[in-house]
Amino acid sequence: MSQHSPSDHVLEMPSLGFGLGLRPQHYPYIFEQQPAVDWFEIISENFMETDGKPKRNLARIKEMYPVVMHGVSMSIGSVDPLNSDYLKKLKALIDWVNPAWISDHLCWTGVAHKNTHDLLPLPYTEESLKHIVQRIQQVQDRLGRRIALENPSTYLEFKHSTIAEAEFIAAMAQQADCHLLLDVNNVYVTCYNHRLDPKTYLDALPLERVIQIHLSGHSNKGNHIVDTHDDHVIDEVWQLYQYVVNRAGRVPNTMIEWDDRIPDFPVLLAELDKAKQAAKQAVHPVSEWILPSLDDGRERPVDPPAMNLLDAQTHMQQAVTQGSRFESAPEQWIRSKNAFAPHEQLAVYANAYRYRLYDVVAEDYPVLQHYLTAQPFSELIWAFVETVLPDHFNIGRFALKLPAFIQTFLPDDAFAHALCQLETTVAQMTDPAETEPLDESHLQGLTADSILELTLYPRQALRLMSFESQVNAYYQAVMDEQESPVPCHVPEYLAVFRHEDVVWRMSLESAEFALLSELFGGATIGEALADRDDTESQAITRYFAKWMRNGLLASQHHEYI
Repeated sequence: MSQHSPSDHVLEMPSLGFGLGLRPQHYPYIFEQQPAVDWFEIISENFMETDGKPKRNLARIKEMYPVVMHGVSMSIGSVDPLNSDYLKKLKALIDWVNPAWISDHLCWTGVAHKNTHDLLPLPYTEESLKHIVQRIQQVQDRLGRRIALENPSTYLEFKHSTIAEAEFIAAMAQQADCHLLLDVNNVYVTCYNHRLDPKTYLDALPLERVIQIHLSGHSNKGNHIVDTHDDHVIDEVWQLYQYVVNRAGRVPNTMIEWDDRIPDFPVLLAELDKAKQAAKQAVHPVSEWILPSLDDGRERPVDPPAMNLLDAQTHMQQAVTQGSRFESAPEQWIRSKNAFAPHEQLAVYANAYRYRLYDVVAEDYPVLQHYLTAQPFSELIWAFVETVLPDHFNIGRFALKLPAFIQTFLPDDAFAHALCQLETTVAQMTDPAETEPLDESHLQGLTADSILELTLYPRQALRLMSFESQVNAYYQAVMDEQESPVPCHVPEYLAVFRHEDVVWRMSLESAEFALLSELFGGATIGEALADRDDTESQAITRYFAKWMRNGLLASQHHEYI
């Protein structure tokens, strides 16, 4: 795409109307009611590493509605090389979804192969502009289409920035020949936080490149606003939206974005109706709009460049992830605001990083929390977040690091480690593909000899586990809200697997576990029976019937997790 001139086909973009962000809790309502929504936006990363129920739900949605894709982990502004694995999986999802357009954010999420799972701000310099234009062109070439980048909501400004944010975005879009996703709430948030005039900001943008608009709520903290997406759109943001529509001379594709404290679907429909009404009423001349002025009236000094892009990103990542353990001297590189000091600006990112990771990990371990009790569990998760850095674009993969960490943090508590292993496996079992189970039709025509030559394969979403204590019994008692048994050293063997989108934990006998392990390791039935006595060989008939009833076996070979 980078070979296009800046003006080529800019206005050739789909016009879908008014849409909503697709969230899992709303699937039942959507499937039953088929509400009058023009389109849905998905978070790309939620579907890039899963072949389970999320994909099947999305398959139903995209048969009913147009779908667009919105990413949070492309990290277009990072100095790290572009993540080839990420782009490969993104391209595969694009090919499957066939979205009307795709988008991500003007930000970076980490350097040195780490991922803070936050939309971190760039210093707005000529170096940054050149870097990001090249990256956008590379991504568009790999994906074979234009992307749209969203203006960020930011809480700090680098002292050595030399270009105003809106002017940076305008130059980026023109030079890279990309679309823009204009988040009107982000404009309000950023201008509030940096004491800017939102009308001046909007006037600097090339609105002809806006393919989509986001509208959302936020949390006003007094001296700054946090873009929380957890409430209704405020009046001032509605007014800014009308200003955009009026200036653009058209109604760009518009979406309500609500990501936390998510209400029932009819509430979102009502908010979408407000957007439709606001767009219809955006007919007054530009000069009549009275927009909120948040400028503090001071001149904005431009400090000489103090850090190149690599140094700036490395320094900020250390400040966010290490917190008080790293002397970041924020007053030296963050521009002070009226009533919003540099250390307060930095704290917004540092706190968000910790609470986001804490919440994502903690929700997967209710049984471990019950075992450790609330305070020790909280101390464990906080220590994990402070010590271990995430490195995968999917935030859900961060918890995979907890079992190893708990061995160091609680070296004398083997039962806690075992519980952690089990809950981690259960939580991650929702993502592998739903494999077709082996049934009697696949065995028709086999002779006794050919059965001995048969290789059995596990379902892709299956893992064999063994424990020295009764971990599963404890797990089940907690989940059933029954009195938990005292952990005792009795070996326990399990098959954890997903069948028809339900994760099961099935107890196995010791000999059964050993046999399955050998079979899943590639041995034929005949080879597995060769080293067993008659009693063990006879048991395989009972085992095999059990495996078939419960769908443990796959009809053909698949990668085994």
